[in-house]
Amino acid sequence: MKKVVLTLIILPLSILSSLSQVGIGTVTPSPRSAMEISSTSNGGVTYGGFLPPRVSTVAQRNSISPGFSDIGMLLFVEATGCLQLWDGDSWENITCVTVATPEIWINEIHYDNVGADTGEGFEIAGVAGTNLSDYQMIRYSGNGGGFATTTGTPINLSGFIPDEGTGFGTLATLNTLQNDDEGLALVKISTGNVIQFLSYEDSLIATDGPAMGMTSEDIGVSESNTTTPTGTSMQLVGTGSEYVDFTWTTGSVASFGVINASQVLN
Repeated sequence: MKKVVLTLIILPLSILSSLSQVGIGTVTPSPRSAMEISSTSNGGVTYGGFLPPRVSTVAQRNSISPGFSDIGMLLFVEATGCLQLWDGDSWENITCVTVATPEIWINEIHYDNVGADTGEGFEIAGVAGTNLSDYQMIRYSGNGGGFATTTGTPINLSGFIPDEGTGFGTLATLNTLQNDDEGLALVKISTGNVIQFLSYEDSLIATDGPAMGMTSEDIGVSESNTTTPTGTSMQLVGTGSEYVDFTWTTGSVASFGVINASQVLN
C-alpha cells in the first residue's frame, strides 16, 4: 500500500517536471527557457515565423488598458507599423516599419457564354483608395501547345477602388475580353512587375510581353459557349484580405463592381 501511495505522489511531480519547459514545434525545448518556439516542426521541410498579437489601430491598443503588473506586454500596431512594449506606464516603440499596402488582385472574370457574348471583362479587388492608374492588364491567348502570345494592346486601368464597407472594394473593366483570351497578366507599370498571371483553360507559358517566360496559374475553372449561362462569371469566394485567401468558382451570377455574393473582404 505504501508503494502505491508513493507512486501516486511521485507521478504527478514527474509530469510537472516534464512540463516545466513548453515547446511549440519541438519536443525538446531548451531547459533554460520557459517556452521555445521552433521555426519548423518537420525537420526543416517547411518553416514559419512568430506573429506577435496585432491590433489595427491605436484606439484598439488603448482599449487593452494594461496595468503595472502587465509590464513586458508585446503588441504590433498596424496603423503605425510599430512593435511596442508596455513598460508598466506607457507603450514604448521597439521598432517601427513602413507597412506595405496589400497588392490588388483579379477578383472576377467573364469571357464566354451561350449565345451572343455579353458583359465580357474582369474585376479588380483590393484596398479602398488604391489608384489603378499604375496598373495594366495584358491578355494572353493559348495556341493549343501550352504557349501564349499577347493579344491586342495593354488595357490601362484607371480609377480608385471604392470602399464597399470594410476598407476594401472592387472596380470592373467590361467589354474587354475575347473568347480566345485564355490568360491575364496584371502588371504594375511603375515597377514592371507581374502581380498575377492567371489562365482559365490550362496553364500557359508566355513567349512575349511582361510575363515572358512565366508559367500562368490555372485557376481551375473555365467558361464555354455551349454550357455557360449568360449573366454568370468566374468569381473568387471565401473570406480574407488577399488573393490567396480565396478560391475560384464558376456559374455564379455576375457581380462586376461589387463584392462577390459568397465573398467577405476584411
